[in-house]
Amino acid sequence: MNWSTSLRVLVVLSLLLGSSGAAVTTASAAGPAVQMSAVTISPEDPNTGETVTIETTISNLENSPSTVNVRDVFVRVPGTTREYARVEELGSVAPGGSVTVPVRTSFESPGQKRLTLKVVVQDDAGEYYSYTYPVYVEVSDPTVRAGLSAGTPESGSGTELTLTNFGNTNLTDVDITATADGEPIERNFLFDVDPGSSQSTVFDTDDLETDTVTFTATYSAGGGSHTTSLDVDLDDQTPVTGEIRLTGVEVTRSGTGITIQGDAANLGTTDTQSVLVRVPDADGVSPAPPSGEYFIGAIEGSEFARFELTAHAESDVSSVPVEISYIVDNERVTTTQQVSFDAGVVSATDGEADSGGQQSPGGSGAGGLPLIAIGGGIVVLVLVAFGVYRWRQ
Repeated sequence: MNWSTSLRVLVVLSLLLGSSGAAVTTASAAGPAVQMSAVTISPEDPNTGETVTIETTISNLENSPSTVNVRDVFVRVPGTTREYARVEELGSVAPGGSVTVPVRTSFESPGQKRLTLKVVVQDDAGEYYSYTYPVYVEVSDPTVRAGLSAGTPESGSGTELTLTNFGNTNLTDVDITATADGEPIERNFLFDVDPGSSQSTVFDTDDLETDTVTFTATYSAGGGSHTTSLDVDLDDQTPVTGEIRLTGVEVTRSGTGITIQGDAANLGTTDTQSVLVRVPDADGVSPAPPSGEYFIGAIEGSEFARFELTAHAESDVSSVPVEISYIVDNERVTTTQQVSFDAGVVSATDGEADSGGQQSPGGSGAGGLPLIAIGGGIVVLVLVAFGVYRWRQ
């Protein structure tokens, strides 16, 4: 269950309980009937230092006996006087009226933030009433990870450069410079690149009197400036064979239970088919339901897809092998990456690879579905038709 779902559950519980932390609170029978609703957090998964907008709608219900003046709306750590943000004197709201209030703040450290959104109003008699609403925010450190790939554009002329954002923060102020023999020859600008997306531009390289061009992407992300470069041989712009690697891997550990999430990225320019990731049996490690195996399907060149694996690992185990199997150029390739972890912080390192003729268990399946779920779906298929969804950026 993600935090947005948890927040919706808390809202329902608050409405049912009608307590001091509820979405609807009336201080007394004679007090105003004020309701806080439609609390949203944008972005839903913010990074440290990123501006977060917590917005709520404050309604003075039609049966309220008084107009209210909205004096304060602020975000506070429960049980303390520490405030993240406050807005004041937002005007009056008559019975049957409402006002939507955004409160903006940021967080300097990652982790789960348990907060209280509080509204203070004053009625016609000068009495003050307060209403609270629980807010939960999961804050992450920004991850800056981007890569360049080159190919031939649809027109067949020039060289197309694609910048892909594999991180969790936006890439802004993006430009790509082409350099030959140490001299810049062309500079193109790109729109901002959101996490999980890419932007492309085409350079005129057909008439260059050089064999190799260096393309350098410069961009801002996570509060700093970054660059990534790619050398392209113009005389040999053959497609780069598709290769699947695990990136952006995160591990959650609870007792002996392990959940591994991340991206399966195609680092080549040719498409890969029948991509399967799984946790094999190893010393102290075994696959576990519901997704010891995860069938992704096809991943196009320079694209990636999310995956999730579950496993059991003994307490002294410090890494989990993840086997990656896929077909590229009509050949089955199988590799293994060791995912190491320490208190939930993980990094991925390469393992040995072999190729040719090695078939993965489980056969074919639906893109982005654990193979266990696919097996159950074969029985259900007799009774109902189900759609096969494939998520692709």
